[in-house]
Amino acid sequence: MLVDVENFKAEQVEWHDVLVQLETIQSSTRQVLANMRQVLHDLRGEEMLTEGLVESLRSSVSRFQEKTGIVVALDIAEGWPDLLTQPASLTVYRIVEEALANARMHSGAHSVRIVLGKRPDGQLAVTVDDDGRGVDTHPERPVGLGTLGMRERALLLGGQLLIESEPGVGTTVHAIFPTTLLVPEDSTQHFQNS
Repeated sequence: MLVDVENFKAEQVEWHDVLVQLETIQSSTRQVLANMRQVLHDLRGEEMLTEGLVESLRSSVSRFQEKTGIVVALDIAEGWPDLLTQPASLTVYRIVEEALANARMHSGAHSVRIVLGKRPDGQLAVTVDDDGRGVDTHPERPVGLGTLGMRERALLLGGQLLIESEPGVGTTVHAIFPTTLLVPEDSTQHFQNS
C-alpha cells in the first residue's frame, strides 16, 4: 500500500483518479485490518479444544466449506487413536487449520481431503491433500510463514512435516508424529477425540 501511494503521488492525475485511488487504498486497508484481526484471534485462541480433536476438525471443516465453497472430506482411518494429549490435539488442529488456509489462499483448490491415520511403523499421520495448482517445493525457495509455523508445530511434538507438490496436480501436507502423543492408559486426565 505504501509503494502504491508513493507511485501515485508521483503521477499527474485528475481529481477523479485521486478518488478512485483513495477507494482502492481504503479497500486494501479494510482487508489488511480484517486479516490482522483474524491473526490476532488465531494467536489468542490457543486454549484447549473443548469438543475434542475430531469434533473440532468437523466443525472447522464445516465452517471452511461454508465460507470458501471448497469441498473438504475428513477421513478418520482405522488405527487413529481415540485419545491424544490436549496439547497434541490442539497442535494437530492448528496444523490442519493452516494447511486449509494455504489451500484457500494459494492453491485455487476445488477440493481438499484430510486423513487422520496411522502409518505402518505405528506413527500417527495427518495428511491434507488439495487439488490446486501446486507450489514450488525446491529447497532454495523461501518458505512462507504458514509452512514454517506448521513445521515448528510438528517439531514441538517430536514429529516432522513434509510437503509434496507438482504444478497443476496439487499439494499434499504430511504431518507425522510419534505415538508419545497418546494419552497413557492409566492417566486420569485425558482428552476424547471423538
